[in-house]
Amino acid sequence: MGKNLTLEEKVGQLMMFGFKQREVPEYIKEFILQHNLGGIIHFSRNIVDPEQIKGVNAELQDLARQSPSGTDLLISVDQEGGSVARLTTGVSVSPGNMGLGATKNPQLVEEVAAIMGEELRAVGFNVNLAPCVDVNNNPLNPVIGVRSYGSEPSLVGELGKAAIKGFQRHLLATAKHFPGHGDTNVDSHLSMPIITHDWERLSAVELPPFEQAIAAGVEVILAAHVLFPALESNPRLPATLSHNVLTKLLREKLGFTGLIFTDCMEMEAITKQYSMGEAAVLAIEAGVDMVLISHTPERQSEAYWAVIDAVKSGRISMERIEESYARVKKAKETLAKMENEPRTIGSQAHFEVMRQTVRESLTVVQDRGNLPLQQQEFVVIETRAQATSIAEEKINDAQGLADYLRGAGFRVQGEKIGLTCSADERKKLVELTTNQPLVIIVSQDAHRYEGQSELIQEIIEVAQEVIVIGARTPYELNFFPQAPTYVAAYSNRSVVWEPLVELLTGKIQAQGKLPVSLG
Repeated sequence: MGKNLTLEEKVGQLMMFGFKQREVPEYIKEFILQHNLGGIIHFSRNIVDPEQIKGVNAELQDLARQSPSGTDLLISVDQEGGSVARLTTGVSVSPGNMGLGATKNPQLVEEVAAIMGEELRAVGFNVNLAPCVDVNNNPLNPVIGVRSYGSEPSLVGELGKAAIKGFQRHLLATAKHFPGHGDTNVDSHLSMPIITHDWERLSAVELPPFEQAIAAGVEVILAAHVLFPALESNPRLPATLSHNVLTKLLREKLGFTGLIFTDCMEMEAITKQYSMGEAAVLAIEAGVDMVLISHTPERQSEAYWAVIDAVKSGRISMERIEESYARVKKAKETLAKMENEPRTIGSQAHFEVMRQTVRESLTVVQDRGNLPLQQQEFVVIETRAQATSIAEEKINDAQGLADYLRGAGFRVQGEKIGLTCSADERKKLVELTTNQPLVIIVSQDAHRYEGQSELIQEIIEVAQEVIVIGARTPYELNFFPQAPTYVAAYSNRSVVWEPLVELLTGKIQAQGKLPVSLG
């Protein structure tokens, strides 16, 4: 950033935009070249495979070098692992954070993050919007859940710190969602969550993982669209738009000097209350350095010009813009200093680390002598792998546990159900499983889906033996504690099934420990 930039060019550096295409659209090219755009965020909609996205990112950086500042873009992605992974073809997809939490192994978490960071940087990403360091202590949380390392602040902090170290060997890591999204039962994509805990509770539970992240040198913290009345008295200002939360708490009290990002400003927690222009101005006033607007060109343009107008009118000081611009500049300089070494994508060694991580995560919570499997023939009922919130990806893995068991030589009758299960489906499946010697059920957060939970309870009553495999959070076990055998797998991605079959057949022993409290 050699030349003196104008107000408009500095404000451009405080914006991070997304687009819907798999190639760079003209309006993004123009925004980079004319308005000095600072960053890009990609989603799975933009990505085909590593080669394609590497080309897109290279094109974006070529444009950035022709921009007024002449410096690279911050190109970000949500690659948390598990259910939130935008790039899944040809790379090593990690288990989700709750699976990592079950390993209770910081060294392994650091190694996994280093692999993910290496592969992301190899295809042109330089910011990972991970790790999620929310403490998930609300079983009904619809948007965090398996994205959290667990329900204990000390575990979440320790593993978050390890992940940050691993990621930041190669790119900038992001601790999110400040000051904590783990104790909500509302998805901020859809509405505004409120966390009503007092300061003592927040400082004991929600904040410690962020303090650990800051101590670990995390480069970015992403703010949550969540209301915290103990921190901000204005009921219309979520953390993202609160000067009290972002400047007084995060900057001044906790001492964070890196970049503050907003969560996507097009989430309904924001758009139900504010125009995009007003929201962007409030975010900059609160202390945000980079405003993320993921989808809509009109809203992106509105935010950019609204911030410029707010400076020209005197509402935002030029000094405030300079502060954030300096932080963006420093982050880009940090990236430039990272070793430009050859980086490997999707090697067998990387895949094996991920498989070994799953092996260490699998948790036998209870077992009534059903493991290892004795029968050669049984029924497997699987909930279809699917996203359960807007943050997650649609999972297109064609194969499930039944397929892997057949591959291991078992005779399996497989049935698939959705997350919810109708009365007619339950009746049919209860008839099918009555007096069956063994039924294996792959569940997904059954405590949040009444039909699924009722089906499992009914099958436990009519089948001779039942094994439940929890493919998301294990809180569901509270709804059917009489399950003879319950194995927490924490994921329904294909990386889980092979190690799970190894566990079911006695080739490996379960090593995982529950990272959440079921009491």
